[in-house]
Amino acid sequence: MERKRQYIPLSVLLSVLVLIGCSTKKNTSGTRFFQAFTTRFNVYYNGNEAYKEGCLEIDKSNKDNYLEIIPYYPIGNKKTAGTGQSNFDRAIEKSQKAIKLHSIKTKPKKKPEKSRDPKYKAWMARKEYNPFLYNAWMLMGKAQFQKGEFLEAASTFSYVSRLYSTQPEIAAEARIRMAECYTMLDWFYEAEDALDKVNNDSLPSSQNNRFTVATANLLVRQGKYEEAEPLLRKAVKKEKNKAQKARLYYLLGQVQQHIGQNGSAYASYGKCISKNPKYELALNARIRQTEVVPQSKIPSVTKKLKRMVGMAKNQEFLDQIYYAIGNIYMAKNDTAEALKNYGLGAEKSERNGTEKGVILLTMGDIHWQQKEYAKAQEEYKEALGLIDQTDRRYAQLNKRSLILDEFVTYSEDVHMQDSLQHLASLPEAEKMAVINKIIEEVKRQEEEQRKEEERQKLMQQREENIGEFSGMNPNNQNSSTTPTINNGDKSWYFYNPQLVSQGKTEFQRKWGRRKLEDNWRRSNKTVIDMDEGLGYDYSEDSDSIPLDSLGNPIEMVPDSAVTDNKSPEYYLAQLPVTPEQIAESNAIIKDGLFNMGMIYKDKLEDYQLADEAFGRLDKQYPDFEKMDEVLYNLYLMYSLWDKPGEAAVYRTRLIDTYPESKYAITLADPDFEYNARYGKHLEDSLYAETYNAFKDGDMARVKGNYEVSSTKFAMGQHRAKFMYLYAMAMLFDGKQDEFIDLMKKIVSTYPENEITDIAQNIVKGWQEGKLLQSASLGSIWQRRKVDWESGAVDGDSIPSFSEERNTRFYFVLAYEKGKLDENRLLYTMATYNFSNFMVKNFDITFMESNGVGMMRLGDFLNFDETYYYLERLYKDKDMTRLIEGLKPIIISESNLELLTKYYSVEDYENFYMEYFAAIPEPEIEGETLDDPLQNLPDEEEEQQKANAEEEENPYDDLFNFDDGGFDYEDDSSFDYGGEDNFEYEDEGNSIF
Repeated sequence: MERKRQYIPLSVLLSVLVLIGCSTKKNTSGTRFFQAFTTRFNVYYNGNEAYKEGCLEIDKSNKDNYLEIIPYYPIGNKKTAGTGQSNFDRAIEKSQKAIKLHSIKTKPKKKPEKSRDPKYKAWMARKEYNPFLYNAWMLMGKAQFQKGEFLEAASTFSYVSRLYSTQPEIAAEARIRMAECYTMLDWFYEAEDALDKVNNDSLPSSQNNRFTVATANLLVRQGKYEEAEPLLRKAVKKEKNKAQKARLYYLLGQVQQHIGQNGSAYASYGKCISKNPKYELALNARIRQTEVVPQSKIPSVTKKLKRMVGMAKNQEFLDQIYYAIGNIYMAKNDTAEALKNYGLGAEKSERNGTEKGVILLTMGDIHWQQKEYAKAQEEYKEALGLIDQTDRRYAQLNKRSLILDEFVTYSEDVHMQDSLQHLASLPEAEKMAVINKIIEEVKRQEEEQRKEEERQKLMQQREENIGEFSGMNPNNQNSSTTPTINNGDKSWYFYNPQLVSQGKTEFQRKWGRRKLEDNWRRSNKTVIDMDEGLGYDYSEDSDSIPLDSLGNPIEMVPDSAVTDNKSPEYYLAQLPVTPEQIAESNAIIKDGLFNMGMIYKDKLEDYQLADEAFGRLDKQYPDFEKMDEVLYNLYLMYSLWDKPGEAAVYRTRLIDTYPESKYAITLADPDFEYNARYGKHLEDSLYAETYNAFKDGDMARVKGNYEVSSTKFAMGQHRAKFMYLYAMAMLFDGKQDEFIDLMKKIVSTYPENEITDIAQNIVKGWQEGKLLQSASLGSIWQRRKVDWESGAVDGDSIPSFSEERNTRFYFVLAYEKGKLDENRLLYTMATYNFSNFMVKNFDITFMESNGVGMMRLGDFLNFDETYYYLERLYKDKDMTRLIEGLKPIIISESNLELLTKYYSVEDYENFYMEYFAAIPEPEIEGETLDDPLQNLPDEEEEQQKANAEEEENPYDDLFNFDDGGFDYEDDSSFDYGGEDNFEYEDEGNSIF
């Protein structure tokens, strides 16, 4: 009985709490306690549990690329983004619900006796009085961060830092987390600026570790590994999550290895292993240890790695193990053994992923350095499909692969024709011996392929039988499969070198050698007909006409023996023996040598091999039709090679032998050396002058500069643009035929130039019967999609802008498309709206019209609302600075549609100045736009409200904790009890 009486005061207390604490309009110690209590153990608790579950999902599913510097956070891996999304969405939802239901913004009753206390002043300056609610804000930002929504998270933390500006610890944490969001977006300047401001504002001691983590992450992301290493060491020691701690030790080891601290790296990898992480992480840490061990331990480490090869659990990771062995041999400068082990790693790879791609890339780099370009091409080609495009090495890999793809085409042509000519020149007995040897090799390969196909077929049957026995196919039904060519390699077609080689051979048999380019089957690569009408030239598209290596039709021999690659006649038929066949073979060699020389010279910058290719052309094929160009390139090459004597010889030969050549004329110019040295800058200056003259309407100067460029810079990089401006000058004079002829010449002569697309579309439009207008670029603000000055569009009159004010309006920021970062503009405006307009939600979309980019924000109920928004935006000095240079536009929905269809921005501005600019400044209350946080009642009204509540609430004396934790001190330190003591669902049946 006595025990029951002990519960009576508690039940009374809870009843009173329910009666007086449910309203967020009151701000007393009791209401603060109640709202904080219910926030923590009801809505927030469920959201936080969902957040933790989402983080666990990320830890379990994250898969790092251990061959690269791993990111500090798992969410830094793009493939991880989206993991645990439902849990993070729930966390965000609960956070928003907590903020909506439990936010206390009403000022508390003033206490005049404390008006001079700095802490009390800070307390009264707060914008949020629920002492626990900041946790909900932080949870929302953290959940957005873990979802990979870094812009949204940064916006949330930015708002929190302002909302809690009077509470240094909360504001500092929010700014640090905002900096981490900037780091993940690679906005390094913004991240550094945010961290500097936090540090300069007397960083609270409680945020020291968070600051260290954020700075270390930023430095690692920037590649500043020497600066990051000491901070990373501190961050690792403070990390509490076991899985993350193991990752960070691996990251620390990578950073230390990168800056040459091999001893420290070895120890860090060891600490990673000691944390008993996932097997793949531990294995990679062991492999990385082999790269930083002392030279004296290399033999024992090599033996250890080779033992790992035989372990069954490592079969999936053989590529990485062989890669590590190869790295050890590279450290010993034993390139042959390194390549051997790299090759084994690529061969044994089961995953065909990034790991194999890195091995192939490494092999390709070695062969590139050794000038074994054919081998490098094969390795780069395969690596290109395995390396992620975000990899820092991808750009160079792609560039080299494209160069070598083109080079190998010509190299193989030359090698093949040389081999065929040599074979044709041998005595009959030697010739047949070589052919018989080739036939034997073909038979051997086919027999191996046949055996492998049989083995694969037996394995497949065995798997089907096992499946039937285990009940996997109870109905014993045969599933239909698509027939495939099985050669023992079950990988995707383009990862199967043998199938790719077969396809390449078949392609060349049918189409011949073709340069790697778009529209390769089309003789005319443009979308226009140079004579008249429109259409494509598909003269080479007939599947029924086989072509030789030059693209010419060849006569088919119906004899079945010629198509049998195990018959001597098959090979004899391919040998060039007649004068015509030898001439054709020589033509292929000459073309191949010339293009090889150009690639060696310009793209590989290997002057020695370029000299060999051009030199062979000069000596063996002096009748080559492009010999003047060969001599010109030899002159340029020796000039770059710093061999002026040899360069002078080729210059003289070119001028004397080919005086009419454009190359000879260029070299004969007395100002050639000056133009060669400063030509690029001179041409740039001349083109800039010509372009400005065109904009100013000075067509005489455009024509004069064009003539100068024709003599001084006939092969300059701006040649096509000079022609374009000159053509526009012709059009200005009304010479439409000359204009069209020049447009066609640009398209046919400079198909890859950036101006060609414009010229091509002009010609295409002219061929379709569209009229040409006068030549004027004009401002982007004057551009229209149609010429409406005639007063009609397709026979209909053009609608006029509407003067209606009470209709849906938009606020638009206009800019020249491509001249700013739209993501940054989106973030800037979204942050401003989120911080200033809590009631109104704005949709932000991007549009484009006639080269003008538009950020459309809305929608607004009428003109007055939109004007109010513009006025308030430009009163914010920071925002005015951030959006400086953008053109603000207030426009109705119907007028915006007309603007994008018919009118220019300047047209609408003229209309606005006539019909809207004279309207008096609107006077509106702004109920739908104002942020309640920024429009609180003045102090007198607050005091009156507080006094009224005091009179209405007879229970306040029960909770008058003037000296307790709910006065003006930071209530976030109040101990509410253990984290796991309560679990109340907030779905309608909450006890609160």
